[in-house]
Amino acid sequence: MKLRDKAIIDGHTDVLLALVEQRRKFYEESDRGHVDLPRMKKANLIASFFAIWPAINQYYIQKGTRQLLELVEDPRNEALLIRKKEDIEKADKENKIGVIFHIEGIGGFDSEFHLLNILYRTGLRSFGITWSDKNLFGSGSSFVPNTPEDTRGITAEGRELIAEANKLGIIIDVSHLSDKSFWDVLDVTKKPVIASHSSVRKISPHVRNLSDEMIKALVDNGGMMGINFGNVFLREDCARDADTPLTKVIDHIDHVVNLVGPDHIAFGSDFDGTGVPSEIKDVTGFIALVKELENRGYSDKDINKICHGNYIRIFSKVWK
Repeated sequence: MKLRDKAIIDGHTDVLLALVEQRRKFYEESDRGHVDLPRMKKANLIASFFAIWPAINQYYIQKGTRQLLELVEDPRNEALLIRKKEDIEKADKENKIGVIFHIEGIGGFDSEFHLLNILYRTGLRSFGITWSDKNLFGSGSSFVPNTPEDTRGITAEGRELIAEANKLGIIIDVSHLSDKSFWDVLDVTKKPVIASHSSVRKISPHVRNLSDEMIKALVDNGGMMGINFGNVFLREDCARDADTPLTKVIDHIDHVVNLVGPDHIAFGSDFDGTGVPSEIKDVTGFIALVKELENRGYSDKDINKICHGNYIRIFSKVWK
């Protein structure tokens, strides 16, 4: 698949929630929040994972799904719901923004997976088993290490869920899982998984970030990670400090590339869901981030992998 040069697929945005809370329109450029259509186009975005959060029960899932579909159906938003890999190329040719339907924590799903199957037919192509909490299927990252909740991991129902997702062709996102749940997912899944918005624990020791052992395990699984732009996930002190230089994002990318090569790393901004460096400001900060990759000597081939190619490979392996 050939896309325009350095077109970006972003692994995570909470723009759906931000549009509601900030009472703004996706198709109108704003000085609030991080993401809207005009700013995405300025930044050479071709697609993003649009998260529904918090998906803690069926009411929120239904409400979020309706909002996402209404966004896609409004022609002013110039958006295309991505159901298969080829739709990314279609979005590129039609100069639209690809919307990848993602649910961040599926505590509201039933254990017989009726809702999962319905939403797959609606367009769901990615989900996280938990947010940072716990639910029927597994435990998230918010629990104190080595406590019973932290060591609970993926439940029997969660293992069945993973098998069903593999069968349907839905990407499993491990970004918000506890360490035990992370390793359980890799033990069960038959398909590559992603950590859509996690950074490097060796640099920033936040529990939401991945250790080098986890990063290597993702590679063995055929999966990948998207670096989170949140200040708290970038900094050595895990502080929420907007003075964090944007170069810290590339420091995390450098670490992954030096550890496992350029085929398993991408962007996963977490825009509209976290505080980001003031130098990045919003989605237009991708322009400066790509420039920094160039300044550090990355080849055009590897920059295109980081911008979109590595996600395309995952889509090819997981989606039907």
